[in-house]
Amino acid sequence: MNFPKREQGQGLVEYALLLVLIAVVVIAILAIVGSSVVVVYARVIGGFNGQTISGSGTEYIVTGYDMSVTQGLGTCSVSISDISAVFFNGGDPIDNGSVSVHVQVQGGSSRDLAATTDGNGFVSGLSTSGLTASCPGTIAIGSLTVDIP
Repeated sequence: MNFPKREQGQGLVEYALLLVLIAVVVIAILAIVGSSVVVVYARVIGGFNGQTISGSGTEYIVTGYDMSVTQGLGTCSVSISDISAVFFNGGDPIDNGSVSVHVQVQGGSSRDLAATTDGNGFVSGLSTSGLTASCPGTIAIGSLTVDIP
């Protein structure tokens, strides 16, 4: 008697090898165009917030922040933490460079927060506290304007 060979596990192994090959290709593509992805991501985030990059000089787009406001009599104390931004020079990400984020309270104090970018021009984790503002008012983090309630 001749019995047919059973090949039940073969399909699963082929699918696993195909997934590994696809993962390697995706990782290689992201390694090659990684900074381009950062630029596109930052421009999209900036576009939603009304921030633009002209492509000349040193510029940055704020991609995130946390803000807490303590109400007083006519004034507020503002703390901003977890500021993240992507920095550009001539439209290209600044690679491992020294940069600063400017924070300006409408009619009040201002601060420059120094940082060093990573390999894709990204900075995160910046914070400042004790900014005094009139409430309601606005505060600018770079070119991003935020309302203070």
